[in-house]
Amino acid sequence: MRPVWAEVDLAAVRSNVSGIRAGLGPGCRYMAVVKANAYGHGDVAVARAALEGGAEWLGVILVAEARRLRDAGIDAPILLLHEPPATQADDVVALGATPTVMTAAGAEALNSAAERAGRTLAVHVKVDTGLNRLGIPPRALDDVAATLSKQSRLDVEGVFSHFAIADPADPSVAVQLVRFDAARRRLASFGIEPRIAHIGNSATALAHPDAQFDMVRVGIATYGLPPDALIRHRVALTPAMTLKARVAMAKRVPAGEGISYGLHYRLARESTIATLPLGYADGWPRHATGRTFALIHGRRHPIVGTICMDAMMVDLGDDECEIGDEAVLIGGQGSARIDAVEIADALGTISYEVVTAISSRVDRVAVG
Repeated sequence: MRPVWAEVDLAAVRSNVSGIRAGLGPGCRYMAVVKANAYGHGDVAVARAALEGGAEWLGVILVAEARRLRDAGIDAPILLLHEPPATQADDVVALGATPTVMTAAGAEALNSAAERAGRTLAVHVKVDTGLNRLGIPPRALDDVAATLSKQSRLDVEGVFSHFAIADPADPSVAVQLVRFDAARRRLASFGIEPRIAHIGNSATALAHPDAQFDMVRVGIATYGLPPDALIRHRVALTPAMTLKARVAMAKRVPAGEGISYGLHYRLARESTIATLPLGYADGWPRHATGRTFALIHGRRHPIVGTICMDAMMVDLGDDECEIGDEAVLIGGQGSARIDAVEIADALGTISYEVVTAISSRVDRVAVG
């Protein structure tokens, strides 16, 4: 195995799901969102752990993601959170996945595929209540609903939307809930009364019981990362990912010498420089130089010099290390810890991007 790997603690995933699940209202289902390779954690292993922790549904984006879960023997309900291309409608039916419908054409394509298979296909309708990204806009809802009501092979099992702001106290949340209720009533006027309504995300599951409805879709919190700093203490979450590497080179470098491409970082004094065999091709961006740290022997040291495609340098000062010593970029070592939220803050982004950016070159190793 390459000396760069991400340990994924499945016990943490189970614990996070179980802890969040305990706070949901009676009858509220838990969908573990495992799109984008489970936010970089490894979708098959995480899906199994989430189901073991109490999740009832799984959420993905791509038909290929649903296929990978089915090929692994996972038979839990899987919602395709985006409407699948018409060319993949037959695949959706064959997989037994539940597709999202957002257009009249999409409804017709899925109905035709279900008819060819001689089956009835459960679908969920996505309505846009204010994110203005995907979903049926209010002005088009009547047309799509009219088309849906004529599709004999489609069972409209669910209706859902997506919050634009994670903070449950933001006024936009209440506005979107009003619009969601209006969309549900409008669907009902066409005889469409879904059995499962869902709009809640990780923040809702943690801090907004009134918006839980019949199911919540929990993404980032499943992985032990808070969706918003304001609610990070509502439930105990355990980060599931630890990113590790082994030191590839360690050397004493004289004062005045520059480090890495461009020689932008120069040593004020003689220092131990450790090279780690990962870089921006592994998902650690070049602009993280001078903003992020590595743990070596339980101590925090800055990543210095220009981050390369396959390597980065760490300034240990007068500390020592040897080739093969373990370094941690995300996670804990001894009493020291660097979490994805800290890294995200340093880079001006969100923890979601930090963990999903870890590339496929990095092996995922399941523990727990």
